[in-house]
Amino acid sequence: MYSIAVLNCVIKGYHDFQIRIPTWVSLRVEREYSNTRDQHACLIWMPSLVEIPEDKHVEVTDVKRYFTIQDIAGLPVGRVPRYLAAGFRQILDSERAAVVCRTTGDPCQSFPPWPHHLEPGGGVVIPCDFFVEGITSETTAKLFSSILKTAINEMPEKCDIEIKINDNVN
Repeated sequence: MYSIAVLNCVIKGYHDFQIRIPTWVSLRVEREYSNTRDQHACLIWMPSLVEIPEDKHVEVTDVKRYFTIQDIAGLPVGRVPRYLAAGFRQILDSERAAVVCRTTGDPCQSFPPWPHHLEPGGGVVIPCDFFVEGITSETTAKLFSSILKTAINEMPEKCDIEIKINDNVN
């Protein structure tokens, strides 16, 4: 099995969802069919409560609003950045891999190379890494890597994003 890591990214749309996510959670990336402004949009979802260990259900994720894991389980938490979403959408449409997201920090004002928080596309973001998992062949891994490199090349933030292909993932 192969996987592709897309490192040094962010989750967009915190202002819409306002959900703080523990770094131990693997989030699902899925197509957002109802987005009429962006045909390639992808939402990032918290796993359902049955997918989360029971001892974590009461873990507080937002001290200010006292949200726990059971409050946010199964909810959308943000969106994949626009150009990267187009690449993930192609991969998800192929039905040959899954895309997951893992946060690497707390919500914060967007930071370079992402747009300034007062500019279009800026605002509060959540630092993260994305992983394309369940790839069964080297050929498919190379194809998906090429799709992602093309998508990332369209991004103004491309200089900081890294792609790594990993093999023998269990």
